[in-house]
Amino acid sequence: MKLNSEVTSQVITGLLVLLFVYTAVSKIADWEAFEYQISKQPLPEWFNDLLVWALPIAELTTSLLLLLRATRKIGLLISFVLMMSFTVYVGLAVLNVFGEVPCSCGGVLQSLSWEAHLVFNVVFLGIATTGLWIVRSDQ
Repeated sequence: MKLNSEVTSQVITGLLVLLFVYTAVSKIADWEAFEYQISKQPLPEWFNDLLVWALPIAELTTSLLLLLRATRKIGLLISFVLMMSFTVYVGLAVLNVFGEVPCSCGGVLQSLSWEAHLVFNVVFLGIATTGLWIVRSDQ
């Protein structure tokens, strides 16, 4: 059972690292578009200004935490919090709470409909939750 959970934990970690590195690099690679999309979010301007820098940094830092065995648990916890936040936000977008807002996710993810994006986020929220559960049960 321990081997099974270790393999599952590694797959989960790999998927989350791929997701966060991909989205962070996509945002950085098309910085002007990302900055514009963030500026159009229905949040206070000062918070949008903070998000432009905080999101890619948080995604890359989380990826690093996930890669290091000593910090994997905190990386999974941050992954869960990030995915929960993104999922709630996308859920509100699906419900049209904000009106029309651009997706600022980066890469191919921004080409998804809000509904498809919600499904994607729920899946990755489940992946992060499973990773946390495995880490807690292995201790």
